[in-house]
Amino acid sequence: MLGTILLLGMIVCGYLNLSFWILVPASIVAAFIGLHFPSGKAEMIKARGMYWSTFFGSIPLQAILLSILFGAGWGLNALIN
Repeated sequence: MLGTILLLGMIVCGYLNLSFWILVPASIVAAFIGLHFPSGKAEMIKARGMYWSTFFGSIPLQAILLSILFGAGWGLNALIN
């Protein structure tokens, strides 16, 4: 649910032509949400001692996905206006 809201929010931010710097904190939030939902996923990774490497490793992947969605919103605005 939270991840879906974040993804839709990125499309809206692109549509509203907000600064692309919004992608940096959004990528960190998306990585956090991705690690902690579903429940128990973060505890399993912590038990293996891989929490921080997994967290920092997933940030670039989240940034790529969010930039694609941001660009889709920006392109939609460019097509409409």
